[in-house]
Amino acid sequence: MVIPPQALTSLGFTPGQLDCAGVKLTLCEVYELEGVGEILPEGKSIPRYLRVEQDERGIYDLKRGAYVVRYCEYVRVPEDSMALAIPRSSLLRSGATLFTAVWDPGYEGRGYGLLLVLNEHGVRIGAGSQIAQLVYMKLAEKSAIPYRGTYHRE
Repeated sequence: MVIPPQALTSLGFTPGQLDCAGVKLTLCEVYELEGVGEILPEGKSIPRYLRVEQDERGIYDLKRGAYVVRYCEYVRVPEDSMALAIPRSSLLRSGATLFTAVWDPGYEGRGYGLLLVLNEHGVRIGAGSQIAQLVYMKLAEKSAIPYRGTYHRE
């Protein structure tokens, strides 16, 4: 069951942060990836991130490629719920999309996503612009194992 946006004010979101079906996720920071990431049975390591600079008006001019983005909003996911970030249709219509993992029960923090710019001409996105909507879903029961992993409270 999708949790209605008005119920999300109990998680600390203001009415202005709510969208039609969830929470507005806005662009805070953009990074290019440098190096190789590893996901191995014995552990993981992510590549180094190089911060992309905005112009004097706060706009990121992004060429075709993959970027890691950080959202501005601090998010809490209750232990009886999960969430998924869905890209805005305007982002898709501009030739870019977002990939994100499941936001696990118990997760807290300012999350990250993978922005993939497919448009050969690039895309321009202003800092603070909405790029996704975080949709919360109620689980059938409270998670027995809430998230407390590496990225908790990032």
